[in-house]
Amino acid sequence: MASRADDPSASGSIARGITRVRLERAGEVVEDWVAVEEPLEIRLDGESLVVTLRTPGQDAELATGLLFSEAVIDCWADLESLLPCEDPLAYDPDNLILATLTPEAKERRRGREQARRQFAAVAACGLCGKARLEDVFQRLPRLEPMTVTAEFLVELPGRMREQQQIFATTGGLHGAALFDRQGRLLCSREDIGRHNAVDKIVGWAVQRNLLPLKEHILVVSARAGFEIVQKAIMAEIPVLAAVGAASSLAVQTASEAGLLLHTFLSRGTGNRHL
Repeated sequence: MASRADDPSASGSIARGITRVRLERAGEVVEDWVAVEEPLEIRLDGESLVVTLRTPGQDAELATGLLFSEAVIDCWADLESLLPCEDPLAYDPDNLILATLTPEAKERRRGREQARRQFAAVAACGLCGKARLEDVFQRLPRLEPMTVTAEFLVELPGRMREQQQIFATTGGLHGAALFDRQGRLLCSREDIGRHNAVDKIVGWAVQRNLLPLKEHILVVSARAGFEIVQKAIMAEIPVLAAVGAASSLAVQTASEAGLLLHTFLSRGTGNRHL
């Protein structure tokens, strides 16, 4: 059986046998590429923090972005180390990443309400594991507005799509991309979970000390749910453009924070939420 390593352009996919069914035709047994979905456990200071379902690749970025989005860290310097597990006796070490806070970050975290939060992340739901309602509406920064035209925004999803190599192979991954205000593509990531794709983008920026992203645009291939909006606001990204729809809570949160939200974005069309 072929593995995802057999095709460098499909590092997040694996070959599986399928029966291709067409109406009024006999089933044809062929080999097809499917997106890889595996659990990733993140341990913080020796304790399990979260298990999330993700597409392998950029695991350190994913962990960094999740820790930042959940206010566990404020910057890259808050992490003393972030390493894959190298213990061969550990259960599934390939899907385990170990994060250690600096002493200063540990002390700061002890005084935060976030320290009492219980994590339980999956690829499909952005609110799983929130222990209290106030954890859902954690304090978010007020963004500085950035003006962009609809004509400018509608070009960006197509440019992101050109970078979605695993999606082109499998049709099974979400994409996220970060652009500057001149429309230059700075970073593009894919994942089985739409929230993970955004966390990888944010983690990439945190590791390069680029935050706050006050002059940038986030484009996502999925719908704009609350969690996507929350992550964009935490990184102080002033513009979010989504190929899909928005939820009511996402629109409300974006409005309160000053995030410019565009949805159903495609060539010649789109909605701007006020």
